[in-house]
Amino acid sequence: MKLSARDITYCSIMAALTFLSGFLIIPLGPIPLTLQTLFVLLTGLILSKRNALLSQGIHLLLALLIGGFQALLSPSFGFVFGFTVGAYVIAFILEKYGFTAKIASLAVLIGSIVIYSVGLPYMAIILNSYLGGTFSIVQILQMGLFIFIPGDLFKAITAVVIGLRLQGKVARAQSHIN
Repeated sequence: MKLSARDITYCSIMAALTFLSGFLIIPLGPIPLTLQTLFVLLTGLILSKRNALLSQGIHLLLALLIGGFQALLSPSFGFVFGFTVGAYVIAFILEKYGFTAKIASLAVLIGSIVIYSVGLPYMAIILNSYLGGTFSIVQILQMGLFIFIPGDLFKAITAVVIGLRLQGKVARAQSHIN
């Protein structure tokens, strides 16, 4: 896998933006509100699938290096794993079906579902098994999903608008798609 200087730069920028946006926190329970998902969605919208995976993989490594092993024991860390898969899925859909407003919106919706599909079970396992909680599925969904839907809708719309504006101007150039 050969990466150009441009690929490395875009991957690094998106990883850094995702990582740094995790420090802007609004506590809402075991999972804080951050802007990370905005940058994850943008990663999938503007990078190739390989670079989206690489970028969020770098973010995952940064989170582990800075947070240490105990970061894995955070109820929210499953979402970091979900970011990696979600960004890849968004980019995969766009590469397969083309980049239109409709396809980008659908890809972001599917990518968001993927993020939650990884993050919520991880959160439940950490809260109930590791931390000894007794949270029901409904309580897990209230703490880790329902409360975030309005903000995630705003971030998704913002990501699609920015992605459409950047389309053709950033890394998704046809020569870089694998």
